[in-house]
Amino acid sequence: MKEIKYQGNYLTLSEEVINNHVYERVSLRPGVHVMPVKNEKILLMHEYRPHEKKSRWKLVSGWVDKEHMSPLDHAKEELAEEVGMQAKNWSELYNTHFPNATINGNTYYFLCSEVSELEIKIENPDIGAEVHGYDWFDLDTIFHYLNEGKIWPDDSTLAMIWYLTNQKNKKQK
Repeated sequence: MKEIKYQGNYLTLSEEVINNHVYERVSLRPGVHVMPVKNEKILLMHEYRPHEKKSRWKLVSGWVDKEHMSPLDHAKEELAEEVGMQAKNWSELYNTHFPNATINGNTYYFLCSEVSELEIKIENPDIGAEVHGYDWFDLDTIFHYLNEGKIWPDDSTLAMIWYLTNQKNKKQK
């Protein structure tokens, strides 16, 4: 039986005894990562996040923190708030929800295309976060920035590389 040991804003820590051994599990609040795509490139934003104490290039992202909204609705809202854009076509690429994993990232990855600027910008409510710009990145640029430490080697980077590599392979066939 799982016992919740800590419940915070963004994560939950539980313990479960299996065969007389205590296993800890960490589950993050569900999140969304948005991959706007155009011409074999992905839109990344350059953002300063106060709790990370530095700027980095990353996907548009956010928490699923409004009960009345679906993960897709959150993804659309984050695209509007963080980079002032909207998209016509949306699809879920995959979800990292593995409830029995030791660490459950619980993230929805969405692809979107036919991206355009909003006529009226929406204020980003993220406290202390500052978006310093955005740009479209191809696979080579992502690897270059990854090697320079400007992009972190995390799940979202793996998703970008996987998607762009698949697109490149499809084109070559």
